[in-house]
Amino acid sequence: MKDDICLQWCQTASELITRGSSGKSIVFELTALVDEVLAGSFRAATLRSAPDDLALVAIGGYGRSEIVPFSDIDIMLLSRGRDDNTAEAAESVFYKLWDFGLNISHSFRALDECVTDALNDPKTRTSFIDSRFVAGNKALYNEFIRDIYPKILFKKKQTFVGSLLSEVQARHKTFEDSVYLLEPNVKDGIGGLRDMHTLTWLSRVILKIDNVSGLASLLASNDYQHLIKAFDFLLRARLGLHIISQRKNEVLSFEYQDAVARLLGFKNTKRFVAAEIMMRLYYKKSEVIRGVLGRIMNISGRRYIHFPLNLSIKRITDDFYLAKNEITVKDKTIFRSNEKIMEAFGVYSVSGRKFSSQVRENIRGRALFISRKARMSRKAVNCFLDILKGNRVYETLREMHEMGILDRFIPEFGRLRHLVIYEIYHRYTVDEHSLLAVRNLEALKNTRHAKLGYLSDILKGTRQHILFLAILLHDIGKGGYVRIGGNHEESGYKMLKAVIERFNIEHEDRNSIEFLVRNHILLSKLALNRDSEAPETVTQLAEIVENGENLDLLYLMTYADMTAVSPDFWTEWKAYLFHDLYVKTKDHLRGVKAKEYRTSDTNLRGFIESMPDRYVIANTSDILRSDYMLSERVRSEVLATNVLERPDGTAEITVATKDRPGLFSKIVGVLSRRGLNILRARIYTSKNAVALDKVLLSNWNAIWWKGLEEELKEELSRSIVEGAQIRPDFGTIKAAAAGRTLDSFIEIDNETSASHTLLEIFLPDRIGLLYDIAEQLYLNRIDIASAVINTEEGVAQDVFYLQHDGSKLANVFILKILGALYGSEIEKREVTVDRL
Repeated sequence: MKDDICLQWCQTASELITRGSSGKSIVFELTALVDEVLAGSFRAATLRSAPDDLALVAIGGYGRSEIVPFSDIDIMLLSRGRDDNTAEAAESVFYKLWDFGLNISHSFRALDECVTDALNDPKTRTSFIDSRFVAGNKALYNEFIRDIYPKILFKKKQTFVGSLLSEVQARHKTFEDSVYLLEPNVKDGIGGLRDMHTLTWLSRVILKIDNVSGLASLLASNDYQHLIKAFDFLLRARLGLHIISQRKNEVLSFEYQDAVARLLGFKNTKRFVAAEIMMRLYYKKSEVIRGVLGRIMNISGRRYIHFPLNLSIKRITDDFYLAKNEITVKDKTIFRSNEKIMEAFGVYSVSGRKFSSQVRENIRGRALFISRKARMSRKAVNCFLDILKGNRVYETLREMHEMGILDRFIPEFGRLRHLVIYEIYHRYTVDEHSLLAVRNLEALKNTRHAKLGYLSDILKGTRQHILFLAILLHDIGKGGYVRIGGNHEESGYKMLKAVIERFNIEHEDRNSIEFLVRNHILLSKLALNRDSEAPETVTQLAEIVENGENLDLLYLMTYADMTAVSPDFWTEWKAYLFHDLYVKTKDHLRGVKAKEYRTSDTNLRGFIESMPDRYVIANTSDILRSDYMLSERVRSEVLATNVLERPDGTAEITVATKDRPGLFSKIVGVLSRRGLNILRARIYTSKNAVALDKVLLSNWNAIWWKGLEEELKEELSRSIVEGAQIRPDFGTIKAAAAGRTLDSFIEIDNETSASHTLLEIFLPDRIGLLYDIAEQLYLNRIDIASAVINTEEGVAQDVFYLQHDGSKLANVFILKILGALYGSEIEKREVTVDRL
């Protein structure tokens, strides 16, 4: 019955949305349908034994008349007191309601229990604030409103307000303090419906405003209208999300955005798809709700948190003053000058104070008047560059962006506002990502994190304003109508020239900014998708950066960019990869030669001389000696293994045995079967045909148990030495980010490396994918020299360094391997042959 009712409500809501009905009117109509069902059930259940003091009360979202399909229905049965008669009647009502199978959250309370329960639990208290009569004894409910409701609102008010403010801060923190998540939570996210509810609760308790319409007396007419429209838009978005997902679901994920957008009437344009248009509007509406909530919270906090009030007025400049710890002006007409607007942000930067609400509104109102002439103003540009040289860069740029000034002063950046680009791993809109990158870099100045100290030291020796400007503008190419698959670095580089001309940047600084914007993904691409121990990787990076200063700037840029992708994208493992490549390239630029080992042990020296140069360069003397001893064990054991646990939580397993065809695929099969996640593989073969395969594992500690290492050795021996077929369990598809546009490809590059052919794949991951690839290479007699395995969020981005008979692959083998990979069950995706 539940499914039938919910489907009927979905159909009703969908029809109303299609007709263009407001979100408020739709939830009202759905609430009326629920009222009809519950009131009828209540009357039927109490027909024979109806006590006079029982009322059915809607609370929470149901009490607010905000019912959407599949949402919870919160009810309370209210009585004057508890006795057998009312308890039996309440139980009868609940049983009747359960028969419908709806998501009903119920409670049974006597009048005198309501205040106690409300004071003990803020969630119960807020649900009571939104109470509404449905059925039963109306006089009893009126008694609740007259005698109990005021106590719920105002008793221990200071504690209640404090709990509401704390809840907002804690909830916002779980959503990374950002409105601009690419997959926002419509209900609980920042600027979402819960924020709207909270501002109404605070308004009732602090300002005694009974409902949303009462906010018209508090807000300016335009602000109030914007708030009502924002609230209505979010209601429609939540309705659409529940209808499309056919379940209770508050996350507007990629999977549903397109369908919800189309249901709400958005259509594709030449520049944007419907979902992107909807999401840009979503962020705009959420900003409105967040802004009003901030004002109400500020008022609420001031009522109960008292700071020593400084009534003196301190002069900052001829036009700006400090009053009540806020930046203010005596003559608001000064903001008719665009240069004064930029000067205001300069004051904001150096004073460490915030604008008064009057100054904020005056500046916001002048945003549209910032013209091309203002952007060319030498005084305004110098003021902006001084902000970038200061100690409050992120906060000032954030304030400029929220007030619409940054968009007008640098329109190339303004195109990024609320811009949604569906890229794997990214969690924020493009403008938010850019600002967070500035924040993360600035935080290095005062970091106490020991593992970031080296980056902080590098930052101290840079021209800060140049680096911050490059980071702010590094993704402007995405606003140049570059769609999926486009090269936003080149597009951004071209757009950047206009900004640099307007700012009249000096030649040396101009070159640095252009270099950073044009190459901002270079270090991450080489570190994550290439073998950082391969000499050609270091050489390629060194040739592009040209000097140590550019390398330092690029390293800092990469840190800022990567940490702003998502909170958990920068890991210890990635930090190691970036730092390792940075150090190797720094040494290369200084002319440091590849290390040579001298030892009196003739056997060890013979082992080192038998190994390829890249092996010697990549490993420490301790590892060389350990690997030598491991290779010696092969004489008696045929196959030997060693596990080295690393400080970053990873572990490297080294397998030593006589080289043979298909060795790597067999190792992958055994490790994958055990659920071990492969991060990287290095494959070395000596002149004596002894193979040393080193495989880095990310989850060794999570999988480890006493005896695992011995069992792995036994399984590897059975597979490699005895020829047993040990394969991973196939068929389980790892969850790639649903709904994301994944530009899958298989690419072969025969130019980057002087000695190897590179095979790069970018495919949805699944169990057995790496094994399949290794097996196909083995069947085609292709040798894997090394592999960089990178799997995140259900996407495999792997690079293999390949040879055939000791040389790069000839064209005939390239075509053969493409046919094998494309024709196998790996993935039928776009396949390209690059730089043959």
